[in-house]
Amino acid sequence: MVSFFRSLRGQLSATIISVLALGLGLLLLMAGTQMARMTLESFTHEQQVTALLLANTFSETMEQPQAEQIMALWSSHRDQWRRELPSDTNLSIFDMSGKLLTSSAAGDVVLTVSLPVLLAGDVVSNRNGERLTTAVPVHNEERGTLGVLQIDSSLAPMRAQLWDRWLALIGVTVATLLLILVITLWLAAQMTRPLAELRGVAEQMSEGRMDARVEIDDSVSELASLGAMFNHMAGRVETMIQEQRDFVANASHELRAPLAAMKLRAEILASNKVSDEQARTYASEINEEISQMAGLVSDLLQLSRAESGVFSPPERPLSVADELALCVRSARLRATARGQQITVEIAAHIPDAFITPSDMAIMVGNLLDNAIKYSPEGGAIRLCADWCDDQLEIVVSDNGIGIPPEDIPRVNERFFRVDRAHTRSVPGSGLGLALVTAVAHQYGGELQMSSSGVPGEGTQARLSLAAGLVQSRVIAG
Repeated sequence: MVSFFRSLRGQLSATIISVLALGLGLLLLMAGTQMARMTLESFTHEQQVTALLLANTFSETMEQPQAEQIMALWSSHRDQWRRELPSDTNLSIFDMSGKLLTSSAAGDVVLTVSLPVLLAGDVVSNRNGERLTTAVPVHNEERGTLGVLQIDSSLAPMRAQLWDRWLALIGVTVATLLLILVITLWLAAQMTRPLAELRGVAEQMSEGRMDARVEIDDSVSELASLGAMFNHMAGRVETMIQEQRDFVANASHELRAPLAAMKLRAEILASNKVSDEQARTYASEINEEISQMAGLVSDLLQLSRAESGVFSPPERPLSVADELALCVRSARLRATARGQQITVEIAAHIPDAFITPSDMAIMVGNLLDNAIKYSPEGGAIRLCADWCDDQLEIVVSDNGIGIPPEDIPRVNERFFRVDRAHTRSVPGSGLGLALVTAVAHQYGGELQMSSSGVPGEGTQARLSLAAGLVQSRVIAG
């Protein structure tokens, strides 16, 4: 029971029931008060009507014999006169001086209303303890007021009737509350059911079922939106976990091959069964493998830093033109070794940018490195830079083998390499473009690749960096 009221369903139900119970309680109090007032008014009215009917039976005089005659009439027609009045109703008749002429009550009876008020022609009713008294003047058209007729009745029957009505009203209220309780519990269950499903799917995902999804019911738009967002988040989580698994598998594969080669060569060297020249060759190959592994680890560390979300723009800007020239100078040696020509076109109006030199070297260096590796010997590589629409745009294009159109959406993924027979011998880990994309995102930019996939038409890499993080700062003074 305690756990139910601590749940959202229980708290929602308790809140609705409490508010409705308070409202019904106030309505019950108002209706009961109105009912009690109307019941008393009805009882008083019946007594007044009976008194007036009896008063109209008097003739021209109101002497003792006639009063006794009226009293006899009252007694003989008891059932008729007292049909709407309690059985202990008493009738008393007084003369003009207030003297009691006759009464059906045992003991002394006094007039409870002042004579001046009655002689003015008013019908007066008042409560005296647990009895209701009504006094009416007896009139004659020729002789005027002859005396006073008084009826008094116990209020106990009226109170019993009122109590029965109160019980009926309370019963209806309780039945209404029970019906509202059932409806509220049903509504609360319907409203919280999607949340329970969300919890169930979250538990399934925590147990490893990453493909679990919530069935979206659009009966409540807010909950439907929540379910859609949860499914979207679950899809992202599943994708991220799968990328992690692929990353571990690919990293293991990239490290396993050089380690196996190094181990084999180290074992041969340890056996002392090779010549000095062969030993030097194995040592040189081990050194190359170590250099490749160091480069792979360095790329992984840079990629992890770029994707961590922790980024602080540099305090000082750099000259974009100068930094691009350094990147081209570093790549030109490798291009020259393959007989390739690098053409550079840098616009003169490019402002200084707040980019760290290492990040610029990573982005432009990897793009130039890819162009060199996948272009044929004697190929042409072109680098263009411009400031357009408040963005720094750097374009690297080549006339190499190109990228199949179906592979373009995946070239920015970690460890992805185009599966072509003539590209398998090209060294690399498949982290270059993923690293460029991650670093560009730090500066609010993006990398777009385009290629027809036809060998010789090459590939174009367009790097765009947003103005908000790249534009120059003007220091006053």
